[in-house]
Amino acid sequence: MGDASAPVASVATIAAMVTPALLILASASLVASALVRMARVVDRARLLAVIAHEGTWEKFGMTSDQLRGSLERHAVRARYAERSIAFLYSAVVIFIATCLSIAFVRATGQSLSWLPIGLAIAGTLLLLAGGACMVAESKLSGAQIADEIRDAVAQLKGRQL
Repeated sequence: MGDASAPVASVATIAAMVTPALLILASASLVASALVRMARVVDRARLLAVIAHEGTWEKFGMTSDQLRGSLERHAVRARYAERSIAFLYSAVVIFIATCLSIAFVRATGQSLSWLPIGLAIAGTLLLLAGGACMVAESKLSGAQIADEIRDAVAQLKGRQL
């Protein structure tokens, strides 16, 4: 008969590889969200850049200072989104390496048992950093829309007088 422990060890290895796979899915979901936010920032910044180049900001109820401020905030938001995307993609890579290292450690013995743990911690820290950058970008986005709404309401009040 064969060694009954071999299938059990294989199943245990695959089961151990599932946790990093779930973290990969979580990271990928956050990457998708960050990419959507980055696309929105880029689209809006490009529109504002066209307005700046054409000198038509007054047509949109803006002053040149407001336009400059908005462009500067979009630049900061884009940097946060870009950092987040880089951190999150890096987390995906590290979690894939974690899965592979689990299989490697099981196949070669326990001599590098620290490797999957270290990789999982590194991936989790990258996931944390990516999420923190998206929180910062979201706060800037919220502040920016609040300013735009406040300016629009002030313009409406000025026209009613």
